[in-house]
Amino acid sequence: MLPFIIFIVVFLSMIWYTILYILSVGPAQLEKKIGEKSYKVCALLRKISFIGMGLCMISEILYFFFPYNIGLPERIINGTIGWIISVTIGLLLGIFATVIIKKVSKVAKDSFSPDKTNEMFGGIYEKIRHPQAVADVAYWFSLAFILNSLFLLLIAIIWIPLNIIIMLSEEKDLKVRFGSEYVEYMKRTGRFLPRRE
Repeated sequence: MLPFIIFIVVFLSMIWYTILYILSVGPAQLEKKIGEKSYKVCALLRKISFIGMGLCMISEILYFFFPYNIGLPERIINGTIGWIISVTIGLLLGIFATVIIKKVSKVAKDSFSPDKTNEMFGGIYEKIRHPQAVADVAYWFSLAFILNSLFLLLIAIIWIPLNIIIMLSEEKDLKVRFGSEYVEYMKRTGRFLPRRE
């Protein structure tokens, strides 16, 4: 019974995080309906969404110890060498994601809490528009490889379209917030990868 509950919580917490995070990236649009308090509402939604993300991560780790039999092989790569390769890939992805998050945290003070007073970001955001999303997805893949879990690898793949939906929602709001300045920024900056000059 516990493996099934963990399995369900993985999906429910993904949905929780995604829906609330999407709602949290729309403060400029929400401001038209409820005024200045929209940024506080979105900040609260963002914080609550992170609880869902944390719950998903905890559930994924628990899934490693209490897997639910869905007919898939448990491991990405079998054997001792397979474990070493899988964990190495996971650690490298985790380091990559951490480097990006450190760069994000230097310039994006409101990435965890929307703030109307902030201007468009510089730094790593001059190279790619959504470095935080790239790091988030890399962390999910990192966890899957560190735990060498095929099921968690499939879950990591599901995080890709969910993050794309979040990014499209955020870009829609940023166009409202920053107008033509953001549209020009989109033209010169890649969404996930730097553009060739």
